[in-house]
Amino acid sequence: MIDFYIGKPYSFRDFNCWDYVALVRSENGIKTRKYQAVNLGNAFEIITAEMQKLGNGLTLVSNTADFDIIIAHKKKGESLVYHCGLYYKGEIMHCDRNLKQVVAQNYKEFSQGFEGVKIWR
Repeated sequence: MIDFYIGKPYSFRDFNCWDYVALVRSENGIKTRKYQAVNLGNAFEIITAEMQKLGNGLTLVSNTADFDIIIAHKKKGESLVYHCGLYYKGEIMHCDRNLKQVVAQNYKEFSQGFEGVKIWR
């Protein structure tokens, strides 16, 4: 059985969106690196740089498949704000910042409000 931890509390320090993605992928047999970061912006700078290296196990794709990593960004002031989730059967499982828990949301709703969405497999 696949457990997406819907309702599990979210906290950047203890259980952030990348921790969530890595955990669920790992439990489903897909190796995903975990990264140490000082803050959320720093986390995605590290993650994006690592994903673009050859041999890291992830490839940028244009179509979705179950267990793909969805990374979205938007501009807030002078900086970029990033968020990620896990695609599964038309929904994105992710840590909702406002609800402070893991939720399931359809792809269209998830991507609204973001300027860019990338799919990594």
